[in-house]
Amino acid sequence: MTTTITNIITDELLNPTFEMTRQYLKILEINYEDNIPKIAKIELNQSQNQATAYVEIKNESFYLEFVFDTTDNLEISGVNTAPFIGISFTPTSEELTLEKLLSLTTINPTKTISKGDFFSNGKFEFTYNGLEFNSTSEPGRLEHKLNSLLDLLETDIEGIKELSKQTKCNDLFVTIIYHIGNGNFTGLHIDTQIINRLSKLGLELTFDIYATGNKFTTE
Repeated sequence: MTTTITNIITDELLNPTFEMTRQYLKILEINYEDNIPKIAKIELNQSQNQATAYVEIKNESFYLEFVFDTTDNLEISGVNTAPFIGISFTPTSEELTLEKLLSLTTINPTKTISKGDFFSNGKFEFTYNGLEFNSTSEPGRLEHKLNSLLDLLETDIEGIKELSKQTKCNDLFVTIIYHIGNGNFTGLHIDTQIINRLSKLGLELTFDIYATGNKFTTE
């Protein structure tokens, strides 16, 4: 199915049959590799007879999204953009050592931050130590990414609580980068199950929301 989806998307980008594809190709540049569009992920939802493919866009974090109906013949049912979503829990401290922070939980962090190390730009030094626990980097829905990170944090609930207590950090930072498109941004939904899971861990959500890219043309 993956090969078929890739072939259908390639044909659609070369010879658009959807008006939305035409509109997006006027303002977005698809990322290709060996003349094939780079697909970051394909999700299959058998219960809804649906598949979703996320195509990379040059110099952008968001994706071009193709939704497929898989009921009978595999065919595109919708074209849209999907935002980049990144979620992290980053407890930091100016007083506690990195070794102390690591000792408070049995979970291996995605990365560590050491006081005195330089930021990625090489100009500024970190003034604190910290641990960083990140959601998966692949595209996907907000609820899925939240649940995935919570699955990890719940493997050591008491350790995460102790980290939050000693660092006074209890935020999950959610970064969402939309395509500016027509300026209409939707899709933010947190169900009660996720809210309850956050509550048991003593965690909160902080959102950073951006919009990038080009707006639709009026021609």
